[in-house]
Amino acid sequence: MNKNFLTILTLVFTLLLSGCVSDEKKMTEIKSSKFKRFQSVELEKTTMLQIGKDKHSCPVCGMKLPMFYKTNHSATSNGKVKQYCSIHCLVEDKINNKSELKEIKVVAVDTLKFIDVKDAIYVVGSDKSATMSSLSKYAFEGRMSARRFAKEHGGRVMNFDKAYEYALKDFQ
Repeated sequence: MNKNFLTILTLVFTLLLSGCVSDEKKMTEIKSSKFKRFQSVELEKTTMLQIGKDKHSCPVCGMKLPMFYKTNHSATSNGKVKQYCSIHCLVEDKINNKSELKEIKVVAVDTLKFIDVKDAIYVVGSDKSATMSSLSKYAFEGRMSARRFAKEHGGRVMNFDKAYEYALKDFQ
């Protein structure tokens, strides 16, 4: 069998089974998974901003946040912090739930820390896998880091507002 097919099949089964086992067991499986993706970060290197039993899951799609950590976004809505797997899910929450989102942050690929989106430099359309979209959107704290990434992996360098416009196109 084709190696790519097996990799995709493994991902599908992982996502399907994610609702059938405990959060702790899922995190262990993610941590030890042989299927590594560019977006993934080991649990110990992540920062979870939301609280509760589902703090490791995107509130919109349910995907495991450490698996897509390098595209994580967060926002405060009605006094509650939500952490999303991607800008796509942030936009979906805003559109579908009419959520008023404040204090929007994003994980910077170059530091793995959450930063204010106003300070982030995005690379949109690189050859690295996208999260919840066909078009990748990765944020960086440093402009030079973003430019190096774009030079190596393609894509356009832009601010959050422009990246948000691209994310909106998923819903048109």
